[in-house]
Amino acid sequence: MYLMARMGYTLAYIAPELDRLRAATRVGDAAAAALFPAAQPIVEPIQPNGQTAPRLDVAPLPPAGAPTPGAAAVVAALDRFFPEQARRRAAGEEPAPSWLASNNWAVAGSRTRSGRALLAGDPHLELTLPSIWYEAHLVVPGVLDVYGVTIPGAPGIVIGFNRDVAWTFTNTGADVLDLYAETVDDAANPTRYRLDGAWRPLELRAETYLGKRGEIVAVDTVRYTHRGPMQRLGAGGRPAAAGEAGARWVSMRWTVLEPGDELAGFQQAARARTVAEFQGAMARRYRAPAQNMLVADRAGTIAIRSTGAFPVRPGDGRGDVIRDGTTTRSDWRGYLPPAAYPQGVNPAQGYLASANQQPIDPRATAGYWGGSYEAWRALRLNAILRQARDVTPDAMRQWQTDPGSARADWFVPRFLDAAAARAAAPPPGTEAATLAEARRLLAGWDRRYTADDRRAVLFEAAMRELTARTWDELLTPGAGARDTAAARRGGNARGSAAAGRVATPDPEILAVLLADSASGWWDDRRTAAVERRDDVLAASLAAALVAVRAEHGEPDGGGWRWSRVRPRNLQHLLRIPALGATGLAQSGGPNTLSPLNSSAYGPSWRMVVELGPEVRGWGIYPGGQSGDPASPGYTDRLPRWLRGELDTLRVPRTPGALLPAQTAGTLTLTPAAGR
Repeated sequence: MYLMARMGYTLAYIAPELDRLRAATRVGDAAAAALFPAAQPIVEPIQPNGQTAPRLDVAPLPPAGAPTPGAAAVVAALDRFFPEQARRRAAGEEPAPSWLASNNWAVAGSRTRSGRALLAGDPHLELTLPSIWYEAHLVVPGVLDVYGVTIPGAPGIVIGFNRDVAWTFTNTGADVLDLYAETVDDAANPTRYRLDGAWRPLELRAETYLGKRGEIVAVDTVRYTHRGPMQRLGAGGRPAAAGEAGARWVSMRWTVLEPGDELAGFQQAARARTVAEFQGAMARRYRAPAQNMLVADRAGTIAIRSTGAFPVRPGDGRGDVIRDGTTTRSDWRGYLPPAAYPQGVNPAQGYLASANQQPIDPRATAGYWGGSYEAWRALRLNAILRQARDVTPDAMRQWQTDPGSARADWFVPRFLDAAAARAAAPPPGTEAATLAEARRLLAGWDRRYTADDRRAVLFEAAMRELTARTWDELLTPGAGARDTAAARRGGNARGSAAAGRVATPDPEILAVLLADSASGWWDDRRTAAVERRDDVLAASLAAALVAVRAEHGEPDGGGWRWSRVRPRNLQHLLRIPALGATGLAQSGGPNTLSPLNSSAYGPSWRMVVELGPEVRGWGIYPGGQSGDPASPGYTDRLPRWLRGELDTLRVPRTPGALLPAQTAGTLTLTPAAGR
């Protein structure tokens, strides 16, 4: 139970209203809604929509308006539910991810060399030693025969395959958490809350916190409405002091806190013989955290379904607002039926893919599907799969570590065009020679984040500059040069920014803005000039070269090497430096299929499965099967994982089918007499 709740906290503790409200404190509701939209503007959905290329839904961004009255107090209320994000923002640290990336895709037999379905998956989670995952082959003769990885604490395989079916997951990033403004009888010590014109008693739960010796270190009373737990806020949104008058209360409803039977779902799915059986088991049992479940079977069927509990909300169905808690008209109306989930089965395109993008095409599917999504990996993955024919398991393996970048493909030409357009008349403060040199260096980049690359660092610096110069309207009140520099350092982070900005729109919004060269958002209000798109792009590229030179030396020196700028780090679970593995060289960058957005998060398990007469599988995770740092099995897989290699997964039908060299030891557990 604790494991599933903790997975929900990691994967589904998402409130898309948070950054929109933060932005509203600076630019008003209309602009904030456009900067943090419910529907992503780059459309490459998980559920096939018949399009043969991604679509950009371009609409002019409304200008920045006056701050929304009262928005700051509401933001403070939300920060009480997300204290770690608030702490990091106040300290100017890199934000903890509000979502975690993953990839999965399946290719139908019509596109593979063998004529059999292929499935690949790589969940991107925190990379630690020991690993999050533990590899296992579980066999109960005549009942169960399943191979894959489990999380210690889960009584079964989470991602893997049996003799007939293979499956893997990506996170949906769906908005399944809502907040309600409550009215209580006593601001300091409430026992009742107002609902439909009458007072209803609160449920009081005493929570006792124990120390390492079992001693009581704290006791707290958590109050619950019929929706979920409440938080108390004082004047201005800060935590209320004891006995303070005028305190406000906000309650939360979240699918992760609802009853579920996920572990039974995993156990039933492990026995499935067809895609339909697998999906049926998960639809009946699985609620949270919602996952894009990709599955393939030996009959050649491939299917994907966003599976979990998706609330049916009243009115317009939006989940990105704080609702009135005094009426049951604000309550959820139930959950969507499985037939309404985003899904696809054996599509005409011959493949299915998810990479944490928006699950549906908003033009094709009505309703609110807001959440936390990313488009770039999906663009790259679908571009590869659309062209793929005669696919082999090894091709699937290679795509898992593809260093190409749709984000770079989108922005690099815009930087180059702007630099050429402003070559004769550079923006104020930009030297023509510096701009020309920066353009030459960026034009020589193949837009691939390989470990030895010496140009990706320039592009990333240019993107940080572009982000900081474009979204100056979102700087915190009174932000000075130090905060602006901090905002540049956090410029590539999704959602909540580092110190300096109250929030940072996703790069997808910048992609939309590129279509409007005269938008007021390009103008940097901190300067006397009126900037336009090409001014900002050119100035950002030139400033990036200056910054990278100052920090990393000359372009062809070792300081520009990508693996030195962005190393891979695997920390020990207890953060004991000597037991971790840091400073590792690996290909991949922000928003590539093997992402290096953050050095501590990445592909925690890579798997490829071929569903033939005899199932074949390949997989690997960073680290090893042993949690003992003195064991040779502590990090033995790490070098192959860094190179993008996969191990052959051996699935003997009996222990005797293993060769002696493949067996390290045997442990037999015998029940005591009379048991």
